[in-house]
Amino acid sequence: MSASDPGSLVPAVTRAVAILDTLGEAEGRPLSVSEIARALGLPKSSTGNLCASLEAAGMITRSGTGFTLGRKLVELGGRYLATVDQLRDFYELCRRSTHISRETARVAVLDGLDVLYLGRYDGTQPLRLTANIGDRFPANCTATGKAILAALDPAVAEDRLRGRPLPALSERSITSVPALMADLELTRERGYAVDDEETTAGILCLAVPVTGFRTDSAPFAISVTVLKARLDDEFREALLKDLRSIAAGLENPMLPKGAPQGRG
Repeated sequence: MSASDPGSLVPAVTRAVAILDTLGEAEGRPLSVSEIARALGLPKSSTGNLCASLEAAGMITRSGTGFTLGRKLVELGGRYLATVDQLRDFYELCRRSTHISRETARVAVLDGLDVLYLGRYDGTQPLRLTANIGDRFPANCTATGKAILAALDPAVAEDRLRGRPLPALSERSITSVPALMADLELTRERGYAVDDEETTAGILCLAVPVTGFRTDSAPFAISVTVLKARLDDEFREALLKDLRSIAAGLENPMLPKGAPQGRG
């Protein structure tokens, strides 16, 4: 729903959320009321009133002549994450693993044709140029995205992808549906997905699907990210062994092993 949609039942809430989204997309750069109003197509006066209310609630904070996201959002996010026991399990399982304990690992969920990263574990050799918590990436470019898509029924995955443009993040990104479907079939056969410099040059990711977290049957995936130059066959197998062990520790025991994932 558009922030300027006059048919909205709760336009003030809709517009307030749109302001928060706009500030989030600015990645820390303060935006003035005029910039926010222009970006959203809203009157400057009502935008100013909403910003004042959001500032009073701690949702945004004044920075010079503009606004940035406020600490209240961190508090709310932290309270939400504290309710997700599975994320705590993810971090603990990563810490206890033999090899991934030293690497960068993430857990992601499929949202449309994007992956949304819910957790990120940084070991003793973290990679700083990879996705952070809350980041979205096109599923077709990422190991987590391909692992989740491959866990869907093939007909469901193809239906989701049909007629959709596939974005590219690097020269190696898969941008055609037939090529992606072939990659997903290969992923099913070998039991894991690969992002071979499809997101970032020099970076390789391995990912496996998780058959729902313990209280959630939605498709998830976990991944490990390494410099491609470090990865030989022995190291690959060691990382995959750790990934599969972590996935087993997170799987929903109420679901049968190998159960197909969501149908829509």
